[in-house]
Amino acid sequence: MSTSSVPTANGGRTRALRLSERQILDAARACVLAAGVHDTTLNDVARRAGVSRMTLYRRYSDIGSLISEVLGHEFARILREHTADPPPYAPPDLRPARRRLVDTVLAVVRAFHADPLMHQVLEAEPEILMPYLVNRFGSTQQIAVTLLAHRLDAGYRDGSIRQGSIAVQAHAIVLTAQAFVVSAAANGPVPVFRLLAELGEMLDAYLAPNPVRSEREGRPDGEQAA
Repeated sequence: MSTSSVPTANGGRTRALRLSERQILDAARACVLAAGVHDTTLNDVARRAGVSRMTLYRRYSDIGSLISEVLGHEFARILREHTADPPPYAPPDLRPARRRLVDTVLAVVRAFHADPLMHQVLEAEPEILMPYLVNRFGSTQQIAVTLLAHRLDAGYRDGSIRQGSIAVQAHAIVLTAQAFVVSAAANGPVPVFRLLAELGEMLDAYLAPNPVRSEREGRPDGEQAA
């Protein structure tokens, strides 16, 4: 047996576990897209993933908890895809940081609306999304906050974003955007593209420097307080 085929004491089991988890999540996503939320069972996922039913039942109490985890991974993927740094050979983006941040948030919300898994869940069982709205911040929201923090800091430095607490502003943006992710996709009297245009206006106005405040505090617009 070659050395490369011998698992390490912990590393081999860890890699196998990660592979199994990836297989399960991919299988669950495929099952939901093929059969819908209501017609997907843990047994279906186990068969598609090629794992035993007991493996699945030990990890997930029901299909809803599995779909919630799949959604979390889907959210993280969309966030990373739309907030990745440009390649080093790309021309520089000369827009102010505030404009780049607002456009990024709108692109992420649009991507959520276009995502087929998200569409299935919103149509069939939107209550699966409730933990993302009413529970404490989870790992997915924290990824968004971290990504926004870098863009807020860039806006502080170029003067296009109002000075404040990066943590507070990032959390406020995430809470606002996720409401548009979940609610704006519902069939209503106002088209989604109009609602997203308003979201852009809201975020731009919220982040814009306040000249009156800056003058009152005796410093140029956008300059940090000592």
